[in-house]
Amino acid sequence: MKPEHGGTNPLADLLRAIGWNPEQLVARINERRGRRGCGPLGSKSAYPWVRAAPTARPHPTNQVDALAVLSTAAGRPVTAAELGWDAPRVPGRRKPLDAPGDAAIDELLREITEGDLMDRRNLLLLTGTATTAPALAMLLGPTSALAQSSQHGGSPSARLVDSIEEAVKDLRDLDDTDGSTEGLDWAGGLWRGTARVVTRSTSDTPATRRLHTAFIELSEQYGWMSFDANRHAQAQRIYHTGMRLAAEASPAEATRKATSNLLASAAYQAAWLDQHTEATAFLAVAERTNTAAGNNPALAAVIAERQLFAAGRRGDTEQLRHARDTAHDRLEQAATESEPPWWCQWLSHPAIDAATGRAWLAARQPQRAEPHLARRVDAVSLGYPRDHMLAVLDLANAHHRSGHQDQAASLHHTARTLAARVDSPRAHLQLRRLSASLAP
Repeated sequence: MKPEHGGTNPLADLLRAIGWNPEQLVARINERRGRRGCGPLGSKSAYPWVRAAPTARPHPTNQVDALAVLSTAAGRPVTAAELGWDAPRVPGRRKPLDAPGDAAIDELLREITEGDLMDRRNLLLLTGTATTAPALAMLLGPTSALAQSSQHGGSPSARLVDSIEEAVKDLRDLDDTDGSTEGLDWAGGLWRGTARVVTRSTSDTPATRRLHTAFIELSEQYGWMSFDANRHAQAQRIYHTGMRLAAEASPAEATRKATSNLLASAAYQAAWLDQHTEATAFLAVAERTNTAAGNNPALAAVIAERQLFAAGRRGDTEQLRHARDTAHDRLEQAATESEPPWWCQWLSHPAIDAATGRAWLAARQPQRAEPHLARRVDAVSLGYPRDHMLAVLDLANAHHRSGHQDQAASLHHTARTLAARVDSPRAHLQLRRLSASLAP
């Protein structure tokens, strides 16, 4: 492999010494990215890095991965200074989706409507303050022209908003029964189309407020489907777009409830990725938003269920028990009050049992997890094959970690049978991991 134009490049020289080509370097980087749930880099991504006069260098996140795999292959530490990557980067103009927390909602929606950028762009996983910025901005109250829009602007028809609301509910039903991948393209098209309607609807009317609520609900559903498809960076951008709209829209009660639910789902993803500080921040804002909306008990139960999972992931068993009790109590309270929001109706006492089992499993106490997960397997409907498969996998995992290998193997066989009906990359990834751990 020769650097272009006859010059020299430290990375090209190192790859030549190791015996790798640029595609092999990218393949090793993608292995590390995959373990974090990030999408792969393009196979040709490293070619600009190895030219005699490099036209690009890795993003800092990819630099860490590249240096790690190069150090392993070379058998010695490889540093950024050695490769010429330590010079200050010249800042470029970031696009709104690169940093949704810093973007105005009109710019963010405009970029979303300009084609299928989510699939064509290699979005990086957000961490730290970049993850929570849109949620924290909501605490400041409406700050943009969207919240102070002119009464002379456009307003969607009530019939159009009815259609969008029904489409979001249909999307939820499709995801529950068929899994995330089946409806992901439709979800993306619906999300972009609804964003166009939002950008044209500048009047503060009841129909516009319903439209904003529907877009936030859609962002929660599309974000959850992307999370289930292991598209974590994409899911973050979708959640953040819903938060940005919520921060700048009129604070109607229904909008606040939908926003609180979206924040709870974003917290679940953050906890799944072991972003514990970020998950805690999302849940705190979700609670405050629900309080501002009248403290709906069904929504409070959903938030507590997310807190339960997050506590297990970080090993906080005291908070785990508290969140479990709170979730059951709020759900009991919701049963005696008015009908809960439609997107809360999935939560049941067996579902809280499942979350409790998963939390104990994450906290490395599989014996405590087993009875909860066993009840969930018995209770989940066969009409929801993804939930059934996940419940079986969780119980099999608990048995395996407890040393009950026969039970684990039997459930593993059941999960493999169910997998044929389940279109969920998240569930299939868990199945592959269990298969690997059960292998002799």
